[in-house]
Amino acid sequence: MNVQPILQVTNLHVSYDQIEVLRGVSLSVDHGSIVTLIGANGAGKSTLLRCISGILRPKMGSITFAGAEIGERPAHLIARSGLAHVPEGRRLFAKLTVDENLRMGAFRRNDRRGIDNDREHLLEVFPRLRERFRQVSGTLSGGEQQMVAMARALMSRPRMLLLDEPSMGLSPIMVDFVFETIRKINGEGMTILLVEQNASLALQIATNAYVIENGAISLEGSGVHLMDDPRVREAYLG
Repeated sequence: MNVQPILQVTNLHVSYDQIEVLRGVSLSVDHGSIVTLIGANGAGKSTLLRCISGILRPKMGSITFAGAEIGERPAHLIARSGLAHVPEGRRLFAKLTVDENLRMGAFRRNDRRGIDNDREHLLEVFPRLRERFRQVSGTLSGGEQQMVAMARALMSRPRMLLLDEPSMGLSPIMVDFVFETIRKINGEGMTILLVEQNASLALQIATNAYVIENGAISLEGSGVHLMDDPRVREAYLG
């Protein structure tokens, strides 16, 4: 049986003013997988995620999510279709508490019992947040803020999660926790497209992976395959 990918990006071109940032990018994400996108700073990784979630509009190309073309949809409708974006830098409501941020993630839902159950589950996944439940989010550590950002996105019950640089600025211990949590969330059935500066850890957990250079895909394959590729090892794995 031929199962279609949950996300298909085809020949995507994106420009800022007259500068082309993405040049013919194509990739696919299968249901239940972790797909990792690695590349140097400025290669176009975050731009690609912003296009998928509707923050930016492509100049050319197609983005299909769950069988529907979303390239021309506004961001709020894309989110409503089940695609949640955790942006680089977390972007929390800094003056709201942890609890209030989580509830903002469920703002479109009206199933009070389901919201409470999901919140309780996420407090088990992120036990530190239970300790910080009533604390204002802007006063949390970077790692704790990343937990809030991920939990807030999951409160919407998405079909797929876009994670942009979740380890950025975190301590090694917190980086390990975040990646273990990504594994756990994926193990519960969540499909994930991950942009990550820590190429070694990202490739270790990836079902499939892509390397983007100067706005174009230069390599693709399984995470294990790309870890063994000498070009990847030289450029990204030290």
